[in-house]
Amino acid sequence: MSSTNYAHGFSRRGFLFQAAALSTGALYSKAFAKSITPSACVTLGFIGAGNRATQMLPVFLNIPDIRILATCDVRRENRQRAKATADAFYGNKDCTAYRDCRELLARQDIDAVYIATGDRWHAQMSILAMQAGKDVYCEKPTSLSVQEAEALKAAALRYGRIYQGGCQRRNVGNFMMAIELAKSGRLGKLQTLHAGMAGMGTSEKNHFLPTEPEPDMDELDWNTWVGPAPWRPFNKGYLQSWKNNRDYHGDLSEWGCHTVDLCLVAAGRTRTAPTTYFKEEANVLSASFDDKLKIVMRSKGFRSSCAVRFEGEEGWVETDDSGDIAVSSPALLGNRKVKTENWTRPVAHPAEFIACVKSRLPTSAPAEDLHFAHVCCHAATIAYYLGRPLEFDVNALTFKKDPEASRSLYRPCRAPWRI
Repeated sequence: MSSTNYAHGFSRRGFLFQAAALSTGALYSKAFAKSITPSACVTLGFIGAGNRATQMLPVFLNIPDIRILATCDVRRENRQRAKATADAFYGNKDCTAYRDCRELLARQDIDAVYIATGDRWHAQMSILAMQAGKDVYCEKPTSLSVQEAEALKAAALRYGRIYQGGCQRRNVGNFMMAIELAKSGRLGKLQTLHAGMAGMGTSEKNHFLPTEPEPDMDELDWNTWVGPAPWRPFNKGYLQSWKNNRDYHGDLSEWGCHTVDLCLVAAGRTRTAPTTYFKEEANVLSASFDDKLKIVMRSKGFRSSCAVRFEGEEGWVETDDSGDIAVSSPALLGNRKVKTENWTRPVAHPAEFIACVKSRLPTSAPAEDLHFAHVCCHAATIAYYLGRPLEFDVNALTFKKDPEASRSLYRPCRAPWRI
């Protein structure tokens, strides 16, 4: 097959917009069961109202048959801004702003929640919401450790809730087309899958800042901002630099929860993970299955963000957030047209979530299906940090003959939070 790079471009889908948290406590003991008829209006609460929520709030507001009743954030400016956006859209003052998520979750008139807190809260908050009887759309990564991934999967099954992880590229046309080509056999037997990363090793360590006076709790509930992560005194710098700290971030899971996930989908292996991990160089880590199928995680050599490349014995396909698809032969695409979306405001993924809340059918990104993509990312991060080859037992979810690496798969939770 020729390796000529034929780029196939598509225009982005347009979308018009009308509109330009938490506290420690006991876990809920059980969910209240509730079914939603297909014609019913889905009521929604936003938990975490920072940057990502600001992007997604107009998307949800414009989905038919939903009503956003509440916002919640530990930062007053965030929750009030989100409330003002919802109120302006509806032309009233009905949206309630909460600092304490327990007050929002206790409302039986709220069917589902959208979660866009810091990563350290994603699994914990999703489980709390499902225990409270809410369906959940949670941003990625959906977990920061293997035990969180396991607990999240178990909770979704136990409480019977609809769950959608924010891995929206599972519902974006150019990525779906690349996956379809890989699964169709037209590339031949798959050999190497490439997962684009946006930086590797950026949160290997913690960086501690000098103590500053803690703000009034109503302005910023710092204790809850830290949440289940290890305690540290307040410094406003953490509000912007938390992704550079291991306590708050999962490193390779930042983009791997998208790109590694897409590789597993393309290979039809969403219910397993690679068994060997090896750091090849500063920005490259490879993970291999027992049958030698390899996932290469790298941060360089791609044209745009969130890139994936699927290579088989007879051809390859590559795509990314630009919406373009490059293939080894133009015959692989023909004249087919593909719709794509801007990742900052995806429409299809949230719309699917609302449809599944109504129908009670599984979403395209349920917790069980995202589980091993995150397990792979957590294992890869540890191998990258340690800089030595590691063997992983997929059934036991631990590394073989490496206690140090295995201990890193788990993160302790600050009391009273627990997994």
